[in-house]
Amino acid sequence: MKRLVLATGSVGMLLLTACGGAAAPDGAVSGQTSASGIELVSVTPAGVGPVDNVNWNLADGEPFSLDPNLSWNGSQNFVGNLLCESLLATTPEGSLEPGLATDVSYTDPTTLVVKLREGVTFWDGSALTVDDVVFSIDKARTNETSQFLSDLASVASVEATDATTVTIKLSEPNSLIRGALSTGAGAVVSKASAEGNTNFGLPGDTSMICSGPYMLKEWTPGSKIVVEANPSWWNKGEGKQLTKQITFSFITDPAAAVAGYESGELDGGFLIPASSIKALQASTVGKMGFAQGSAFAAWVPVMNSDRSMSNPKLRQALAMSLDYANLVDTETAGAGIPAKAVGVPGSWGNEKAAFQEAWDALPDQVTDLEAAKKLVAESGVTNPELVIQAWSELPDSVNQALVLQQAANSVGFNATILKVGFDRFADIYSGAKKTDIDIFGTTYLSVVCDPLFIYSQIGLETGFANWGGYSNAEVNELVKSALATTDDAERAKITIEIQKLIVADYAWLPTTTNPSPFFISNELSGIVPAAPAHLWSAWAVNLGTAK
Repeated sequence: MKRLVLATGSVGMLLLTACGGAAAPDGAVSGQTSASGIELVSVTPAGVGPVDNVNWNLADGEPFSLDPNLSWNGSQNFVGNLLCESLLATTPEGSLEPGLATDVSYTDPTTLVVKLREGVTFWDGSALTVDDVVFSIDKARTNETSQFLSDLASVASVEATDATTVTIKLSEPNSLIRGALSTGAGAVVSKASAEGNTNFGLPGDTSMICSGPYMLKEWTPGSKIVVEANPSWWNKGEGKQLTKQITFSFITDPAAAVAGYESGELDGGFLIPASSIKALQASTVGKMGFAQGSAFAAWVPVMNSDRSMSNPKLRQALAMSLDYANLVDTETAGAGIPAKAVGVPGSWGNEKAAFQEAWDALPDQVTDLEAAKKLVAESGVTNPELVIQAWSELPDSVNQALVLQQAANSVGFNATILKVGFDRFADIYSGAKKTDIDIFGTTYLSVVCDPLFIYSQIGLETGFANWGGYSNAEVNELVKSALATTDDAERAKITIEIQKLIVADYAWLPTTTNPSPFFISNELSGIVPAAPAHLWSAWAVNLGTAK
């Protein structure tokens, strides 16, 4: 299931926003606040009138692809979520609801039956059929470049059993499959447009056809993407699709983006860099918002090599060297809180009380330079080398790398920063031995409201997000055991044990839990910031005038 995936916005981000933050009624702003007093919102007031065109910025830069199976950055999510719909959807509260399927149910531990919604058409007017569903799931689980290979690895076969029914057979029980089908793993594309199309979803290609509320109209590589409202969308109702056309820009330079917002050239954007937040909070032409989120920032140590991070004492020392208050300011402009573990409190869709109790019981992150120095000495490695990867195109990424470098050097590391471009994105997140780096940053958002999703991605040796090469046989077995049960209470119990082990191993070094910052013109309203990037959600369908 992916992380929607990764966006590269803060430390390097993959996916984004909130499970578990209850939406306020009638588009009201929630009253929840961060630890620093910043108000967190679930929804904004609904748009009340149509808009011909909205200019929206993608701070993560241009999407690498719009193929729903290949969502490698936040930009892909924000555009792709408007184009291609999934079989199920996730509510801001974290529960699953019907999407293109009216029902997806287990008939036994290894069989799921999908009942397809009737009357849905693609943008070209052709009917969405079970053949398109079978093709799309098979594409997601077999394409070697799909981000959902590990999520769907247990799928043995996908077959149309009648005109409205698809049966999914599993090779072994997997309690996360239904959740996966609410993401790009369950997104349905037109078989006729995708089959044999090697350019499908790539920059400049407009041949892809889906069924979502917006249609891909134009993609000028390096310049813009234009989508327009789908007049035949099956789910169109009162107040939906108030904006007729959205033009996406790819401005990654924070100063240039701020200038665009202030001039009115840009009407809004997600993933606002931390370095731009204070300036935009003072804006008179628009407003900053902070969505309740399930994002967390972390440093990912590379352990599948013979370099420094394979040593557990050095990983612990590095974690104890970090100034977490400084990181909250650097990574979130004060909107976040220090993270105890990978994951975010409240981002789970079931067994909330059990997970909250377990989270509260975790030790707080502490900065202890003397203890860190002692661990470095005990490691047996003199002046251990630490190469920190940062994205050259993202000032926030470089700034955060500088914070880590200073902390590491203060306790005995020889830390340097390696700046690389987005051309190495796939390489960094490939799971292969990254012999030229020791640690890199990411912001991760779970697209399934179940902590097991995160821990299976990070903890399993074959997990999609096991980018550092973490390996723990006990974690592997516990994850497999949790996946085998559909009992929520039992799965939560096992997942809590997995969490303890991953924390103790310093498999990742979590730094902050991050709300999702967005900016929107005073003239607009109607976005649902608690869902856009993280949940496979058509965030713009209610976007319109504020008055």
